[in-house]
Amino acid sequence: MQIKQPEDFLSRHRTIKHNHLYLVDDFQGNITYQNTSGMGLYHLDTRFLSCFEIKLHGTDPIPLLSSTEMGFMSTIVFTNGPIETTTEAGKPILLNPESIQLKRETVLYGLQFERYWLISYNPEPIYIELSFTFDADFKDMFDIRGIVSQERPAYRPAMLDTSGQNPVLIFSYKDRSERNLQTGIRFVDLPPELVDGAPVATVVYRTLLRPREPFNFNYEIQTVINDRLMNAGTIEADVSTMDEALEQLNFRSRKMHMDTAVFVSDNEDFNEMMSRNQKDMSMLMTHTDEGSYVAAGIPWYVALFGRDSLITSRFALPFNPLIAKESLKILAKYQGKETNPMRDEEPGKILHELRVGELARLGEIPHTPYYGSVDATPLFIITLYEYFLWTGDRDLLCELWPHALKAMEWIDHNLKQHPLGFSTYRTMCDRGILQQGWKDSHDSVMDDLGVIGVPPIALSEVQGYVYMAKHRLGRLADVMEERELRQKLRHECQDFRRRFNKDFWMDELEYCAIALDEAGKPFRVVSSNPGHCLETGIYYDGQAAKVMNRLMSADMFNGWGIRTLSSNTVAYNPMSYHNGSIWPHDNAMIARGFAAMNRSDLVERIFAGLFESARHMHYRRLPELFCGFRKEEGKEGDPPVRYAVACSPQAWAAASMYSLIQSMLNLSPDALRKSLSIRSPQLPPFISYLQINNLRVGQSVVDLDFRRSNNQVVTVDVRNRQGDLDILVAL
Repeated sequence: MQIKQPEDFLSRHRTIKHNHLYLVDDFQGNITYQNTSGMGLYHLDTRFLSCFEIKLHGTDPIPLLSSTEMGFMSTIVFTNGPIETTTEAGKPILLNPESIQLKRETVLYGLQFERYWLISYNPEPIYIELSFTFDADFKDMFDIRGIVSQERPAYRPAMLDTSGQNPVLIFSYKDRSERNLQTGIRFVDLPPELVDGAPVATVVYRTLLRPREPFNFNYEIQTVINDRLMNAGTIEADVSTMDEALEQLNFRSRKMHMDTAVFVSDNEDFNEMMSRNQKDMSMLMTHTDEGSYVAAGIPWYVALFGRDSLITSRFALPFNPLIAKESLKILAKYQGKETNPMRDEEPGKILHELRVGELARLGEIPHTPYYGSVDATPLFIITLYEYFLWTGDRDLLCELWPHALKAMEWIDHNLKQHPLGFSTYRTMCDRGILQQGWKDSHDSVMDDLGVIGVPPIALSEVQGYVYMAKHRLGRLADVMEERELRQKLRHECQDFRRRFNKDFWMDELEYCAIALDEAGKPFRVVSSNPGHCLETGIYYDGQAAKVMNRLMSADMFNGWGIRTLSSNTVAYNPMSYHNGSIWPHDNAMIARGFAAMNRSDLVERIFAGLFESARHMHYRRLPELFCGFRKEEGKEGDPPVRYAVACSPQAWAAASMYSLIQSMLNLSPDALRKSLSIRSPQLPPFISYLQINNLRVGQSVVDLDFRRSNNQVVTVDVRNRQGDLDILVAL
């Protein structure tokens, strides 16, 4: 059953992106003047366009269609409301609504291409005026987010440069790091009239529209740093027109489609959601001179993040293992080399976040890069291991093996900082992040009275990651023929597991603590964090069963998904960032643990909840998070409540469904042994047939069909197999 879009759809922001260049605007394609909601055209952590407003004869055109379906392109079709104008003969006329069609196309490919068509269906010629208002504030993203207030040099009014073949409207700014930034709006076909240049610039096209004779024109928006057009190094081929840009972008899209697994079912909503995920993963991929990575999310986190890149890469391994390869390589390049308190850097540590804007260049934020993440380092080892399982890529394993060993050295050093030998965090930087797990808001760790935890803190899920990293590095040590290291890590795992289950378990709550404080005292609240430990194998069986049951109780599972914090907790707030909201990636991570514990029934409930949530979202796109209000049973049209400033698209949300599919089907690759195991695969009730095409394991490619039979058993058919791959099925 199709679900209507939520009523607030028209107020939602739209996003398109190509590499570092991305655009955030509203349903009408406008960027509101002096907006505080993050709208703008961005490049390299800087807002190069802070205002864009279009007027049709002094009125707001009415959007009939507003689409960003492709991720790199926007199409808007407008019409008019009542307009007072004149005919060719000079006669005043009140133009009827819906007499004019205005079509706007926007494409990002190194720069912003714009194309307009204006057509009149009025029976006699009429004069029409089309105006555009622009502004560029060149603000740093951290200033826009309100994290750091940015000192600003004096404002420079816009200037219309008519010295070249095409007039260019130029906004200029010399920042405090002595960089000269410019936004250039180049009018390719027809020169407009500049009406005003301060505080915003308005240009006007005036034309006589004859019936059904189109008036069209193009312009381009360029970002320039120190007189260098910033499309260099960010595009695959030089282009000079929108059509050439579209040709390159469509070619890249087709190529990525050929290199990735495709998931098709008998449920059209599911197919639309998976198609959206594929496009979002493609949109978020970012290519630089240092390598490629998947940006964390739009609009706030179009940057390299350690934790986000690694979790997204793990989830996306069935979709495209190359994402993990590229992420691992670029994170290895930035691996910590020294102890630098200003950046929370330590040797072997994997970065948290890299920024390149004005505030980073001036050292007013520590993100150059910043290393304040306690979980990215063990996740680096885990992701390397799982990438190797899917690909058998010995070359990359050998290349990154020294980095994996350095990562483990940092983990072991970090364990020694806690009296009980657990992995902890505490910032050394006065501008660092207080809480350094994936729940990194300042109030995300608390006790049963709601008192916020003060670092050093040992998070439960991080201990699971550490245990898993040691276990997986031990397996890789076998491949690298380092037997002594394998034996050492095996003993460490046994001891670490015993201590974890003793110190983190809360007998009175029959649950695992969210964290321990510096003295080893547990924070006695029920949260989603311990759910991440299920797939790591760190729990004893009895404790794992209790954790699973508690996660699916009514105060945690609300029908849409598992909340980050129990609704029985003092600090619970379903509209908060981390204290009661629902995060798709959090649920997908927990579902991996359910699958590891042979609880496919619980995986199915998570899958169904998130799928139902996505059906209510625009483009069937799961956002970064949404509010934790309970789903009202029987109210089909009552959607999940959105979180106002969630990133959408967001990388690990887009990748979550790939992980959930792997958990539902119990796919276990082993490229080294040239095998793919499928154990007791399940399909959710809303899917009877699932086809996976172009699934890659090592050098082999396979197409698989999963079908629910009349007795509810899911059967597996191998439709196509290229290469030497054993497919082991246990129904």
